[in-house]
Amino acid sequence: MAILKQISTGRIVAGGLTTQESAQKIAKSAGVAEGDYQLIFSEKEILAFRRDGYAQTCDHLFIDYMANLTELGDAAQATIDAKQAWLDARAAIKASYPKS
Repeated sequence: MAILKQISTGRIVAGGLTTQESAQKIAKSAGVAEGDYQLIFSEKEILAFRRDGYAQTCDHLFIDYMANLTELGDAAQATIDAKQAWLDARAAIKASYPKS
């Protein structure tokens, strides 16, 4: 569970949140401006969320990248595109659950 913290004041607005969507709703109802809050998870939760996100979103992209690398080599456009898709997906997961 995460806490919702207002950036400008340092005030804890709410606790027990689980998603960015719930944080956005609570912040809006508490009168906290968009962009003036952060959702803070424990380090253990962040790693668990990232692991789950990687498994659901990234693993198959990594497999595609490795297959293209093995079959076509690292200079092939298909390999480069597959690698970029995998790295972009990883970056999106990291951005969704940033370490504090």
